[in-house]
Amino acid sequence: MILGRLPGPRQAPLLWASGALSAALLGWMNLSFALPFAGLTGGRAIPDLDIESTGQGLLALRSLLATRPEASDLLRAMHLGPDLLLPAILGLFLVLLMRRVAIGAGLYGRPAKRLLPFLLALPIGYILVDYLENVTSLMLFPPASPAPGTATLLAEALSWLTRLKFAALVISGILILRLAFGPKPSTDS
Repeated sequence: MILGRLPGPRQAPLLWASGALSAALLGWMNLSFALPFAGLTGGRAIPDLDIESTGQGLLALRSLLATRPEASDLLRAMHLGPDLLLPAILGLFLVLLMRRVAIGAGLYGRPAKRLLPFLLALPIGYILVDYLENVTSLMLFPPASPAPGTATLLAEALSWLTRLKFAALVISGILILRLAFGPKPSTDS
């Protein structure tokens, strides 16, 4: 069971601190940025949270933000504030947690510890994609003013980066749960 294998905060302070800080940053971003953004844009979701966004929808949001500078400023402040920290801290938490639960766990009848370099690629990929998504968002939305063709490319890229970010995050979480609660490796080899 995962709780039996997880050390307490004194034995693994970085694991616990990164988890607590990730939760605090997520709460801060949702309460201080996502909710006010929705209020300023008539219910629109922050692009980072909208997995169903399309390039066309993001271009429409770009046009809307050009007429609502307070919403644009809020989005920019989020990217230059808590979203500078969240990907690295959440990714660190996932890496530390995955390393912890891989010890003694099995995956497809093999010890998960042997597969750890491949398993860690997902949370590390999440970190990279999330930062790339943030940079793309900063380049697309006001006060940035890319050329129309560039804006279209950025909007399409942003919609796919958001999906890829969530895929890496969700698959990392599923693997952590699988390692924590799944079968142990077979010992007959």
